[in-house]
Amino acid sequence: MVSSLSIIFMVFSFLVSVLLPIVGVIFLKRKYNVSLKVFFIGAAAFFISVQILEAPIHSYFLKLNSTTSEFLLSTPIAYMLYGGLMAGIFEETARLISFKFIIKDRDLMSGVTYGLGHGGIEAILIGGISSINSIVYSTLINKGGFQSIMEGLMIPKEVISTTYDQFVNSSSIMWAMPGIERIFAMMIHISLSVIILYAVKERKYIYYVLAILIHAVINFPAALYQVGAIKNIFIVEGILFITVLILVLYIFKIFIKKFNDYNEIL
Repeated sequence: MVSSLSIIFMVFSFLVSVLLPIVGVIFLKRKYNVSLKVFFIGAAAFFISVQILEAPIHSYFLKLNSTTSEFLLSTPIAYMLYGGLMAGIFEETARLISFKFIIKDRDLMSGVTYGLGHGGIEAILIGGISSINSIVYSTLINKGGFQSIMEGLMIPKEVISTTYDQFVNSSSIMWAMPGIERIFAMMIHISLSVIILYAVKERKYIYYVLAILIHAVINFPAALYQVGAIKNIFIVEGILFITVLILVLYIFKIFIKKFNDYNEIL
């Protein structure tokens, strides 16, 4: 049986992933009258850059090309650099293009709104959908229909067994991690969006390079966890938490002062 506490945490992760960006943009609209267009541009930019452009490249290098997949998946440092830099280049370039050619308003709140849209759609697609799957699986396990349905879908028995054990035996707090991670990720996306906006506004494109490197470094621990170089998910989340503190309390504060509407916003 999957514990009730585990299911509660799954619901928590789902609600955070889906409601946080929606509630956030409603708040920004009411308080600062931000452009909803900017929010949806951020969401579209993430979808195009990651799901349409980046994903096929990953499929080729990590699945279709046996030479590159074997090398990357067996070499944690190479996989870390590949995954981190790919994410940084695609997503920060999407921000750069959006602010340079599509978004005309380049005030601070445009950066915040864009970041919320970019990080929000990621939260819905990753955290929201995965949490729904977890809730469905847990319900099937507790009602006794999980194994028969999985077998009917021709899922290998070892995969069924591993999945069952994961849901039944994992610590309940593990199921809250997707929601907590999405909170951190959205804060990071907002911070990076402000940096890129400043780079475009002041034509100081060294900050574009800086944003790519920050994005890559943020993804390094997760990449190492995916290939088993880091075993404990709490180490990954701890590093992510520290990164968020640095960005929000230090870097973000530096860049927010560079905008003319600093005093008005604060």
